[in-house]
Amino acid sequence: MKRTNQAGFTLVELLTVIAIIALLAALILGLAGNAQKSAARNKAEAEIEQLSVFITDYQMKYGQVPPSSAALSNALVESKHALTHLQDPWGMAYSYSNSSKATFYLWSFGGDLSSPPTNRPIWIGNPAP
Repeated sequence: MKRTNQAGFTLVELLTVIAIIALLAALILGLAGNAQKSAARNKAEAEIEQLSVFITDYQMKYGQVPPSSAALSNALVESKHALTHLQDPWGMAYSYSNSSKATFYLWSFGGDLSSPPTNRPIWIGNPAP
């Protein structure tokens, strides 16, 4: 019998390479999901900081913080502020409350960053009153 040398890969070699590629793809997709969650939380923190600065400016101008979230929303629209929508990256409204003419609370319930998700609110910003 005559044997010929054929160049190529065996089935085991091909399956090993496919398994390694699948494992790397799963790792990359998992890291990308965590990066998106972290980016959304960072965006919410930045927006809360911007709104806090706006409320402080409002207080300096009018001598008190806005009395309600509707008043805050109206003030944002009147000043043509970029954050007139008052929604966090998860599509939920930012929560606002004032306890006096000088004190206010501003927070988001945020996204659930735990793994596995617990569906608990995660506070971002000032704590609830």
